[in-house]
Amino acid sequence: MPGHIGRQTIVLLDAPLITGDYNKKVRDWEHATRTPVYGCTVDYTSAAESREARDQTITAAQLFMPRRAPRVSEWQRVEWDGRTWEVDGVPRDTQAAGPLSGQTVRLLEVAG
Repeated sequence: MPGHIGRQTIVLLDAPLITGDYNKKVRDWEHATRTPVYGCTVDYTSAAESREARDQTITAAQLFMPRRAPRVSEWQRVEWDGRTWEVDGVPRDTQAAGPLSGQTVRLLEVAG
């Protein structure tokens, strides 16, 4: 259970699309727009470690957004707890959780 329910702040990162090598569209994370969001609840949900070909740690967290927060897409990143997280899949629709709930977003960090 999260310790500070509704008291955490995250930063949404939204990178513009630019033309990369061979005219391929890529995200420009160095020039991402940063949007702080207050009143969130975030909690670690799982962690796994792999030592086969190389050391790798995969950590997952669950982000519960407040009702009036900006919508998060699968193309964004989230900064929280001193880490940069990838949005894992498509965030859950707010309507599925009830009229007073915000989005639910699964976060993933792969290190190594």
